[in-house]
Amino acid sequence: MLLLLLVGVTLAPGSVLAHGVDYRIERGEAVLVHFSSQHDGPMAGAGFRVFSPDGQRIFASGNTDALGRAVFVPNQPGNWRLLMATEDGHGAVVDVHVEDGAEVAGPGRDRDSNKPIAGRIPATAAGIGYLFGLAGLLALWRLRR
Repeated sequence: MLLLLLVGVTLAPGSVLAHGVDYRIERGEAVLVHFSSQHDGPMAGAGFRVFSPDGQRIFASGNTDALGRAVFVPNQPGNWRLLMATEDGHGAVVDVHVEDGAEVAGPGRDRDSNKPIAGRIPATAAGIGYLFGLAGLLALWRLRR
């Protein structure tokens, strides 16, 4: 019976794996800003926020990568503002002008798309492991009865 259960789970439809991680690669005109300190080199892990041209909305936020880079892809032309601040009080305000006619990411554009099955293999393996664990607990419970 346990074997039948395991075979049924491994043949389950892909919709069961809806919690897997998918990703999409988009190619566009990205803005890349490097931050560095004269004494310490790249400012890795510094928090940043990008404000849209109207100045009222935060368009993107995050932390700089290991090389001190902040990246965003604007969706419209205009003057964008990037604010960067570190925990020790250093910071910068960078104004980025995006010209009209430059390639920008936005809805309705044709983009490359990748959704590899390899990203779902670890989740599938974890699910099978959980089922083996539950089957083991069920077997122990039945032995105690």
